[in-house]
Amino acid sequence: MSSPHWKGQSRVLKVCHWCAKKQEPGKKPFQACGKCKEVIYCSRECQVASWPLHKAPCKISSDAKTAAADPAAATAVANFKKWHSSHLPPLRQAAICALDLGHKPTVLDDNLLFIDIKLKFGHKDLPPNRRYEPVGGFSMTMAEVREVFGNMGVGTILDSFKDVNDHMRKKGGLGVVAVMLRAHDIVDIVKIILPSRASTKAAQEVDDWGKDWLEKLRLAVEID
Repeated sequence: MSSPHWKGQSRVLKVCHWCAKKQEPGKKPFQACGKCKEVIYCSRECQVASWPLHKAPCKISSDAKTAAADPAAATAVANFKKWHSSHLPPLRQAAICALDLGHKPTVLDDNLLFIDIKLKFGHKDLPPNRRYEPVGGFSMTMAEVREVFGNMGVGTILDSFKDVNDHMRKKGGLGVVAVMLRAHDIVDIVKIILPSRASTKAAQEVDDWGKDWLEKLRLAVEID
């Protein structure tokens, strides 16, 4: 039996991992990265341009998939990735509010949001985007993440954030916020693109989840 695909954001949303072009129905499907198969590209040019930033997470994902010899475990990870890739807007809002990025944008460079996720009771009877729920979370500095999870190879991914943030800021965005999700005894660091500094501030001011961000997130993923 072939192993399940671990689909990243671009594969779940069917958009190019580099330029965010939407895959059109009925047209030739975008090509997946040949190594990790988690992301897709609309062209060879986008894949080449993306490689310097994709190289580190690609290797970690490929190594992790190789290590997951148990088919059941590999399927669980694939389902988990599909779940969180289906809920990027509420995860983005949770990170903005929990880290107070609307008022303290520089916090982005040295902090991330950690969230514990668990399977719901009766999850096998639920659609993929309803099988999990957030049950806990807190902010962490990058130094704390390296100290606690360093043996899981997260350092390489964290190192890649500076280049990604520099790239996004050149395009007018605030950067990319790191959200660390834990389920099935594994952690997955998700890079979520933020809008401009002004738009990030507006998003928080319009709907500031504040200290209640976890409960707000729990409710949001149920209606997203």
